[in-house]
Amino acid sequence: MIRPKNKGAFGLSSPVHYAWVVIAIAAVMHMAGGSIRQAFGVLIVPLEETRGWSPATVTLAYAMASIVGAVLAPLSGYCTDRYGARKVIMAGIATFIIGALLTGVVSEVWHLWISYGLFLGVASACFNVPIITTATYWFRTHLGYGVGLLQASHGLGPAVMAIVISVLITGASWKMAFWSVAIVGGTIMVVLMAFFRNRPSEIGATAFGAPALERSQPERDPAVEQLRLKAFRSSMQATATFWKLVSIHFLGCVSHSIVIIYIIPIAVLAGMEDVAAAGVLSTLALVSVTTRFLTPVISDYIGSRGTMATAFMWQGLPVLMLFWAHDPWQFYMFAVIFGIGYGGEGSAFPVINRQYFGRGPMGSSFGWQQLGAGSGMALGAWLGGALFWVFGSYTVTILVSTLTSVAGAVVIMSMEPTGRILIPEWEDTVPAAPAAADD
Repeated sequence: MIRPKNKGAFGLSSPVHYAWVVIAIAAVMHMAGGSIRQAFGVLIVPLEETRGWSPATVTLAYAMASIVGAVLAPLSGYCTDRYGARKVIMAGIATFIIGALLTGVVSEVWHLWISYGLFLGVASACFNVPIITTATYWFRTHLGYGVGLLQASHGLGPAVMAIVISVLITGASWKMAFWSVAIVGGTIMVVLMAFFRNRPSEIGATAFGAPALERSQPERDPAVEQLRLKAFRSSMQATATFWKLVSIHFLGCVSHSIVIIYIIPIAVLAGMEDVAAAGVLSTLALVSVTTRFLTPVISDYIGSRGTMATAFMWQGLPVLMLFWAHDPWQFYMFAVIFGIGYGGEGSAFPVINRQYFGRGPMGSSFGWQQLGAGSGMALGAWLGGALFWVFGSYTVTILVSTLTSVAGAVVIMSMEPTGRILIPEWEDTVPAAPAAADD
């Protein structure tokens, strides 16, 4: 029996399923578009030393970016379901380029709040939700591998970007650093969008692992699709598990945002040089690449609940090592141990959503969960600086990071086992589409 070859974006046959092409494009998008925000920690010390801006006012830009991204995430999810991921991502590319260019010429701290907090916050919402949603559409089986590769790129990007930004700021200039990111990163993303596709049906293909007969199924009427979207969203949000997933995202992001934002100031306070301290952030991000890939794969095979709870505990407890870290090797050892849990903490969310809610339109689901994540990132970023200002040390900040991860693990274990779909009959609630009017 001769197996038909897969169709590519322009109707050309290919021996590689196009799902992997989409994942590769999405991975580069994550690396180019998302890394600049996750590497924010390298900006605190230079701005404090050269411009006299306090960590509390500087990190307010990161908090604002997280809040903007969080508030817009449900809207991003709705637009992804309604108009397709590609259009939403293109809007994100535009705001990313503007935000990075403006950040390169800031002269007052409130300029940073606008360029970084507003524009890059919008870009974050336009990247995160559509990219993850698209990945779930392209895989019927082996979703864990696809999501794992995507999440691994999300860890690799900041690992590279933290060093690149730090070296450019130190060796060239602030303007050169951010204008390079805007021009090079923006160009790469625009080119990749020519090959990005929202769903397999756009190129006459099927999802990876789906039967070939799905290719011949007709497209649903837009009115029917809107009714399905509303029914799925209502059924999903009626479960306690959906809201627990939002809260878990919040708690996990409070915990690790404290570390990724303040690990460099903590290390510099202990006597490390700026570039060496940036290496600690790069190390934990690089180590996280492994578990960002493995956690969705493991979750796909044995279930997400226990896997994620383990990752949350592994993320939270090692933070206590910072109480005793003074020498560079101790900070790097912490980075390796923490990076394992950090990588696994959030990477299985697309898989656990599939296991709980099936294969419905997921954009709105991820949007609400990104609202929880962004709120957590904002709170952690602001809280770390505020607690340092109040207590004069990072002691309480470290404790908050540990406790929020542990709380997340407790919430995870309070949820149902992932062996059954919670809303198997959601399509039965779809109302009949209105009949077309006679001519």
